[in-house]
Amino acid sequence: MNAIKKILATTLALSIGALSLVGCGGKKTEATGKAYDKEVMTPGKLVVGISADYPPYESLGTDGKVEGFDVDMANELAKYMGKDGKAIEVEFKNMDFHSIITALQAGQIDVGISAFTYDPDRDCLFSDTYLISEQLVVVSKESGYKNLDDLTGKKIGAGTETTGAKAAEENIKDAKISSPGDYTVMFEALKTGALDAVVCDGQVAKNYVAANSSLEILGDPLVKEENQIIVKNGNNELLKEINSAIAQFLASDAPQQLKDKWGIEG
Repeated sequence: MNAIKKILATTLALSIGALSLVGCGGKKTEATGKAYDKEVMTPGKLVVGISADYPPYESLGTDGKVEGFDVDMANELAKYMGKDGKAIEVEFKNMDFHSIITALQAGQIDVGISAFTYDPDRDCLFSDTYLISEQLVVVSKESGYKNLDDLTGKKIGAGTETTGAKAAEENIKDAKISSPGDYTVMFEALKTGALDAVVCDGQVAKNYVAANSSLEILGDPLVKEENQIIVKNGNNELLKEINSAIAQFLASDAPQQLKDKWGIEG
C-alpha cells in the first residue's frame, strides 16, 4: 500500500507541475503583446531612421528637433499601432539618407521614413504608398538653361542612392551626378555655380525656389513616384501592421491636414 501511495503521489506531483508549466507558457505568450513587437528593437516603441535635410518632409526645426510631413505622419501612424488605445512611442534618429538602409539592415532602427520610393535595388521591404510625389530639376535663372538637352554633360546634384539621382541619370545625357552634401549644401552649390542643376522631390524643389528668387524649375517632372516606408527584410509582421496603420491614416482627415500644414500640393 505504501508503494502504491508513493506512485500516486509522484504522478499527482508531475501532473500539477505540467499544468503549472502550461499556465506559465500561456502567460508568457500573452505578455509578448502584438506580433510585430518581436520585430522591433523595443516592444511598444518604433525607432525611425530619417534624413532631416528634405523640407517640407523632414528637416530640423529651430529647436533642433526633426519636423515635417513625414514626422507628423509617423506620429499619426503610431496611434493605430498602439495597444489598448495607447499610441506606441516614436523615436527619430537623424542620419544621412544613404545610411538609413544600412542602419535598418544592422538592426539600429526599426523603419526608414524619409520620402523613400520603391527601388528593386534597395535591399528592404516597402510599405503601401502613403503619398504621391515627383522629381523636378532646379536651375539658376541666370544659367539660360531652357530644357534637359541644355544640361547634357553638366554637373547635376542629387542625393546619393536616391530616385532623383536615378531619374537624372536616365533623363539627362552624360550627366555628371554628384552629392557634395545634403540638399542645403547642394542648393548653395547651385547658387554659386558649383552645380548646374539639382534634382529632388517636387515639393522640396518648390520650397527652395520659393525661398530663393534666383532659382527656377526647369521643365516637367522627370518621374512620378510613390512615397513608402521601408522595413527590414523578414519583418513581415511589422510591415503588415504599418500597412494597416497607413490604410487607417489615409482614410482619415489627417493626410490633407498635414499637406495643408506643410504646404504640400496634391
